[in-house]
Amino acid sequence: MFDTTIRISGAKQQTVLAMLLLAEDKPVPLSRLIDAVWGDSVPPTAAKQVRNAVSNLRQVLARSGVTIRPAGDGYRLDRAGSGFDLEDFTRRVELGGAEMDPARTAGSLRAALSLWRGPALAGLTSPVLRSQVASIEELRLTVLEQCINLELDQGQHASLVGELTAAVAENPFRERFVAQLMIALCRSGARAQALKVFDATRRLLRDELGVDPEPELRELNLRILASELPSAPGLPDLSLPWHNLPGDTVPLTGRSTEEDLVVRALLRHAGAGKSTPPPAVVAVDGMAGVGKTAFALHLGRRLAASYPDGQLYVGLQAHAAGRRRLPALQALAVLLRAVGVPAEAIPDDLQGCRAAWHNRLVGKRVLVVLDDAADTAHITPLLTGVPGCLTVVTSRSRLSSLHSTSQLSLAEFTIAAGRDLFGSVVGDDRPITETAAVDEILRHCGRLPLAIRTAAIRLRHRTAWSVSYLASRLADDRSRLAELSMESCRLTDAFDMSFYQLDSEHQRLFRILGGLDSTEIEPDDVAARAGLSVSRAARLLESLVDSHLLDATGHGLYRMNELVRAYSMQLA
Repeated sequence: MFDTTIRISGAKQQTVLAMLLLAEDKPVPLSRLIDAVWGDSVPPTAAKQVRNAVSNLRQVLARSGVTIRPAGDGYRLDRAGSGFDLEDFTRRVELGGAEMDPARTAGSLRAALSLWRGPALAGLTSPVLRSQVASIEELRLTVLEQCINLELDQGQHASLVGELTAAVAENPFRERFVAQLMIALCRSGARAQALKVFDATRRLLRDELGVDPEPELRELNLRILASELPSAPGLPDLSLPWHNLPGDTVPLTGRSTEEDLVVRALLRHAGAGKSTPPPAVVAVDGMAGVGKTAFALHLGRRLAASYPDGQLYVGLQAHAAGRRRLPALQALAVLLRAVGVPAEAIPDDLQGCRAAWHNRLVGKRVLVVLDDAADTAHITPLLTGVPGCLTVVTSRSRLSSLHSTSQLSLAEFTIAAGRDLFGSVVGDDRPITETAAVDEILRHCGRLPLAIRTAAIRLRHRTAWSVSYLASRLADDRSRLAELSMESCRLTDAFDMSFYQLDSEHQRLFRILGGLDSTEIEPDDVAARAGLSVSRAARLLESLVDSHLLDATGHGLYRMNELVRAYSMQLA
């Protein structure tokens, strides 16, 4: 591995390189790089200046084995196996989480923290980068909190007083550090000093924010006053976070705009100066194969540092082939077990489970992903309703009656995002040399991420095929879905689950749509074919839009996705 110091001169080049590094090998659009460098004050020559910066970076990085490759209208960093300190940090934290021995876990976390050599991206002032730096710093602080919890449990209180004093001085509003310092002082025989730390924090919070300390910190103060803090390890409120969020199965690409929209909505919802934001709900809907689950899981991982007490996942299976929908009562039981409630202590009625779920979360900051909900009624009993917590819901139906902080409908990929995904999965030069054929494949795939990935995997495994040959195999509407099926992924099954949840009138209309000559649909034509009034046909079409089996393209105009049309033709 190349091991030397490379100096990158100039804020422009540093900002571009930082954006590419933080993208973790994913493409960064040119517009995103321009935003990072200039913000709202974009010069006419911005695109040219970014390209010049990339050219200069390529020269500087030439001997390192790291290359910057074009990706759509932007760029992607190819590190060729080179390490990235943030990745190393995350990997060591994950290794620590897999340890069964708390002492070994603490050792792994300390090893991860030792990689930190100062503030991330110090000296760069880009607002785009600042938000990412804040997330990275939050991750570091959360890991430090977890590490200190474990070390306190091992009786290392005396050796932690100095580090915790510095941590509280640098992060005076971070009440978990305050609690840990109070515990370390009290167990070291400095009970009066621990009480002074609480008083100073209470005054600071009141003077600066107009709020009192959180209930957990107030309770800890009372326990110290009453000499009830045990000298042995362990306050349950400072335990390791709950976590069952699935890891990355595939990297997310093409959704940076949607991701930023959600994050901005959550920031507005939290408001300035609030120590604990109100409960938040993010609803993500879209058609089968558009990437709702991948988006929700990626969002959960990005926001994990803001919800240090836990990141939880439950699959509700409303559209899972071969599986029954998970009722709310069973889903609550899954969640309660995930947060440490013994099976025998879980109530057997919905109201009791809801109360237990709410009580378990009070005072915590927890993120919950409810994946594949049928409708609003399905997930209402599962919502946390607890300040400081976030629920992310995915569904194939628009959850219009849900009171959400952010409601997002994921659309088909743009051509640029589709090209990036296809090329990254294929992994060789064939897509670069046949861009027209790639675009044809994207059209046949309806620009759905799941279908694009499936097609790219087929091409990757057929090294003798050209891109044009694969495009020709996908051209037939009648066989396209079969071509895009793999053992672990059958698009027909995914569409079946949407179709068979329709009532008979909507199913009949959907079959009729498969017999139309075009993907462009007007209520007049549908009404004539179906023997319906135009108003009734329009209402049925609108219902199919809400189920993401049609798109509304204008007043009284509709469009059917290429793949959905291929499926509908099979039923016609």
